[in-house]
Amino acid sequence: MNEGVGIVEPKDMLLKLPEGGLKLESGGTLKEISVRYEECGAPMADGNVIFICHALTGDAHVAGIRPGETEPSGWWEDMIGPGRAIDTNRWHVVCANVLGGCSGTTGPMSVNPDTGRPYGSAFPQYTFSDAVDVYRMFLKQLGVRKLAALIGGSYGGMQVMDWITRCPGEMEKACLIATSASLNTQALAFDVVGRASITDDPAWNGGDYYETGDGKGPSTGLASARQLAHITYLSRELLEDKFHRELQKNFVEAPKEDRDRRDALFKTYFKIESYLDYQAKKFVRRFDANSYLHITRSMDLFDAGDRYGSLDEACRRVQAKCLVVSYQNDVLFTEAQSKEITAALVRNGKDVSYCHLEEGTGHDSFLTDIEDLSGIISGFLCERAPKVMNWQRRIYKSVSSMVPKKSHVLDIGCGDGTLLNILRTDKKVHGDGVEIDIDKFKEALADGNMAFWEDADYGLRVIPDGHYDVAVCSDTLQEVRNPRGLLREALRIADEAIVSFPNFAAYTIRLTLGFKGRLPVSKHLPFQWYDTPNIHLITLKDFKALCDAEGIEIKKVKAESRHFLGKLLLLFGFKNLGASRIVAKIARKKDK
Repeated sequence: MNEGVGIVEPKDMLLKLPEGGLKLESGGTLKEISVRYEECGAPMADGNVIFICHALTGDAHVAGIRPGETEPSGWWEDMIGPGRAIDTNRWHVVCANVLGGCSGTTGPMSVNPDTGRPYGSAFPQYTFSDAVDVYRMFLKQLGVRKLAALIGGSYGGMQVMDWITRCPGEMEKACLIATSASLNTQALAFDVVGRASITDDPAWNGGDYYETGDGKGPSTGLASARQLAHITYLSRELLEDKFHRELQKNFVEAPKEDRDRRDALFKTYFKIESYLDYQAKKFVRRFDANSYLHITRSMDLFDAGDRYGSLDEACRRVQAKCLVVSYQNDVLFTEAQSKEITAALVRNGKDVSYCHLEEGTGHDSFLTDIEDLSGIISGFLCERAPKVMNWQRRIYKSVSSMVPKKSHVLDIGCGDGTLLNILRTDKKVHGDGVEIDIDKFKEALADGNMAFWEDADYGLRVIPDGHYDVAVCSDTLQEVRNPRGLLREALRIADEAIVSFPNFAAYTIRLTLGFKGRLPVSKHLPFQWYDTPNIHLITLKDFKALCDAEGIEIKKVKAESRHFLGKLLLLFGFKNLGASRIVAKIARKKDK
């Protein structure tokens, strides 16, 4: 395993504010702002800085060993370091604590310069954009003119969303992970109840608890808020697998007075209760209740489309090349919300890739289940120059010949992106891909292609009607469950489609079946029957009949064969018998 980034020391920067302080969108003013941050990696230079926006209750310690520690303790340790997805041999990585937090950047716990005492209830309301602007002022003062990439997950991803729409020229690339353009109603509801748990705690004292009582503040309310939130971070399936309805093993041996005390408080001995209690106690030790109130409220009120009238108008402003990633079983930031961002960017002609990771165990997956995420981010950040080989050109020669130069192309079932690489190199097309195999998706992305992780059988909903000039289905038609639906989708999103498939009526297949009684295995059909991806057996005649039934015009057909007899049959017009592979250009029939 590659070593990490080593010792990382927290630093503080006092921002140079305008005269009178920073005017906040809600009307308040902050006369002083200090930002605590950490940085690691290659020496800072133009074009090599990546800024990471941390999650809701996260901090700037994204990777490395803090002074006094013996082991790395960053919250994204396996993502950042030499040779890792965010490669610190190449990138200079910066992460800063958010405005209003409690980890060093100015927040409710900080000293109010007007009183010399903690802000408490006097800390002004601020917006998501105010917090992002503090980051922007900090980076400018640090000497960063333009970011190579801006990366954020969850709450941090929403900050990325605000940043790329409001200040579009300040980053080359942007990664939005397990996030949304605004919170859904269920997520809002969890936050509403969580904040009420804090403000209903008598120890909150309106926010002025730093110098009163036992010094713990509304720890009971904050603990309840954390327990509620933590339930939403893990999927129902993970909670069930991890805890079931199991009881703590030691509940029988507990002293009677302990059991009586728990009974009086209506507590149980379920493992899930013990787990939530542990998470709450750990959180209360490190986080401030006022910060929790301010941060969650700013997140709840954020809507990327509000400032511009709609999400589409907001996304129209984006200039960065974007990557959007969602996780399975994330109830806080759903797949649909990530697709909403992706679709808005696509509609506005922006460069965007989208991937849905199915190994997710809930919202926290972007912190814990990062093997595939690492490969995706690595490829997105460090796209390589694709190498196109002549043998690859020969394979795709017929398909490539039908694609117009400089056209806008979608390759449905793009695999590792080989055809897209050929078309970009030889035809100067602007091409995107669709792929369901995650390993092939990563390869296509690493070659600099924009790609969508989608199952073509369920439609390509992130893509609007007529968005492409040409849709390519190269050896895909026979592998999907719904070939008719695929053709409909291809001609919905593009004016024309190019379809290629193995012709199962070829004489070689007929002879093999006739004389050997077995399904053939060849270069065109290299799989045994029990592990073949081909779930439909298509012939040229069947394809023509389907097109006729669907009102599809076959504009051009190229029948191919590698064998002498096959070529001879084609020469005499026996395409269905001679061709081992068919390439066809199709379009919707126009009404006369």
